[in-house]
Amino acid sequence: MESLRADLVIVGAGAAGLLAAVAARRLGDEVIVVESAALAGGATVNGNGAMWLPGNGVMAKAGTPDTPAAAADYLHALLGAPADSTQADRREAFIRTAPKLARWLASSKMPLQLVKTTADLYPLLPGAKHHGRTIQAGPLDRRVLGGLEEALLPEPGSSRGPLDRLPLPRLTSGAGESLVAHLLHRAVANGVQLWLNATVTELLTTDSAVSAVIVDRDGTSVEIFTPKVLLAGGGYERSQPLRDEHLPLPTDATWTATTTMNDGQLLTLATNIGAATTNLTDAWWTPVALIDGQAYDITDALRQPHSLLVDSAGDRYTDETGSGDDLGRAMYDHSRSVRAIPSYLIMDNRHRQSCPIGPWKAGNTPRRALDEQQITRANTLNDLAQVTGLYRAGLLGTVVRFNNFAAKGNDSDFSRGHTDESAKSKPKSANLGKIDKPPFWAIKVYPGDTGTKGGLVTDANWRVLRSDNSVIQGLYACAGTAASLFPGVSPANGAALGEALVGAFLAVTDQRSPRDRAL
Repeated sequence: MESLRADLVIVGAGAAGLLAAVAARRLGDEVIVVESAALAGGATVNGNGAMWLPGNGVMAKAGTPDTPAAAADYLHALLGAPADSTQADRREAFIRTAPKLARWLASSKMPLQLVKTTADLYPLLPGAKHHGRTIQAGPLDRRVLGGLEEALLPEPGSSRGPLDRLPLPRLTSGAGESLVAHLLHRAVANGVQLWLNATVTELLTTDSAVSAVIVDRDGTSVEIFTPKVLLAGGGYERSQPLRDEHLPLPTDATWTATTTMNDGQLLTLATNIGAATTNLTDAWWTPVALIDGQAYDITDALRQPHSLLVDSAGDRYTDETGSGDDLGRAMYDHSRSVRAIPSYLIMDNRHRQSCPIGPWKAGNTPRRALDEQQITRANTLNDLAQVTGLYRAGLLGTVVRFNNFAAKGNDSDFSRGHTDESAKSKPKSANLGKIDKPPFWAIKVYPGDTGTKGGLVTDANWRVLRSDNSVIQGLYACAGTAASLFPGVSPANGAALGEALVGAFLAVTDQRSPRDRAL
């Protein structure tokens, strides 16, 4: 068996793993990043790249400064008091490190910008901010990447040709791809080894501390001796057996909106050497529609006027403009009494003409989608109920009641769109609109996810712990492999990525001198 040495082995070439690699190289470590997929980027590259980092310096420059105390107030109001000292320390470490990480990204010459009009998801809670805590990376010209451009995970269904065939300018196409491209370029340019198509098959220990990893690299086993391993991959959202075992039922691996094949392998490797897990019943929920076998997040479509969400009885049961996390939980909660999985998004023609759904542009619904009943169209609501199997009287009554609310500009049942009463720039009726312009449309909605939320138990430096809270020396975890700081709720858009990046940063700087910690 081939063998070699490294100061740090990072498992996972998503944004968190690449950020950890850049930071570790800046500290002088010899770093190998091991990625089982053929391309880098993980789930981030096709996402919006939103990073929830309270106290970031971009806010201050924009005239909306933030403080750690305000962030702490918000998380305390949202999550309640920490259950134990480990949770308290992790929360405090996140709040303390988020602004430091944002400064580090800026010092790395990464262009950062605020995600405008993006508020904390519970803006009426103490310490919440109406904008500024969520930031994104600006675009990068792919020509800077050279041959590395081919290592970026492409968008689903895209065909990426050789570099010399790409049109100019070749800017990254989204904030998620931009973040990954910036980090990938910095990592490899500074000497990080990137192993694609390489799978870690075993973690080895000596005297209860991690000492090496076994990697299957293109069919050849390689032993890497290392004092430090960071598991920076995903959870188990693509594993049907693990979903059936842990998540609420019903559940299906096709409901995840992630494009990666996270099957829980890293959790298994860690538990094999004594790591503890927690919160495995949770996920980053979001409503999805299934189109051509792929799950698409339709949170934005649910928020648009001239639409509503109903259960099998044709009744509304929640505020359609809530966060994706809240909507997913509402579907499961409501299904305890009435079948709400799947639910149905009901739309009139104004909605379909103005709002994209998944891969379908506004006003463009493929004939095949109708023939295969991926979406249903009918000239009357009565016909729509008959075709979908919804309870006719329930649906008709719900639409009549909803249209009355829309006419008055006030949803008396669920206060649709009224979550932020202090926001005066948008009228309260902006999310309301009658459903009365035929043809009418319906599409099934499932409680999907953007990844599982449970995982390995870690401390305030993202070191992996055993069930007795002792540390597995040399083993760290972040991103979807580590249990989230935010069980049962999401504080803001970009919270998952922000937490993953902070965890990666803390893992790399653990046990460093104060000077090194400043990077």
